[in-house]
Amino acid sequence: MGEMEGLILREATVGDIPMIEDYTIEETPYTVKPMDGMTESLHESEKHPILVLDGDKMVSFFILQTGDAILNYGSNPHAILLKAHSVDKRYLKQGYGKASMEKLPKFVNEHFPSINEIILLINHDNISGQMMYIKSGFKDTKNKVKELDGYKFIYSKALVLH
Repeated sequence: MGEMEGLILREATVGDIPMIEDYTIEETPYTVKPMDGMTESLHESEKHPILVLDGDKMVSFFILQTGDAILNYGSNPHAILLKAHSVDKRYLKQGYGKASMEKLPKFVNEHFPSINEIILLINHDNISGQMMYIKSGFKDTKNKVKELDGYKFIYSKALVLH
């Protein structure tokens, strides 16, 4: 596993589109392609597409969502929803997913100072994803929701506000 200290998280811009178009993910039912996520986010101010960069390589991607949609999954209005997390298939099994989740709390504190909890939904059959999130400090809330593509567990990570 490479040195992860240099990983940078930042919000995507239109100028990042060539890099995002080059990003490839395993075809799974668990996530969306970053380009689809970016396109969806352009029209919604509450969705923030986030790039994870290792030097000049985009290794991971996710969307942070604020606003009332979070209240579908919990009662905390100061939570943020983590969605569409993926790792470029060229960089799978190198620790980037876990490393990006370890950097996430600091990023959220800096860019969303009123947020005190990160929530995510994970498919009930995505065992490897569940293990990665638990190792990254997320807790299973023991709640689940039924989405169009089946049941998803709700995981949560409390943040210490700075």
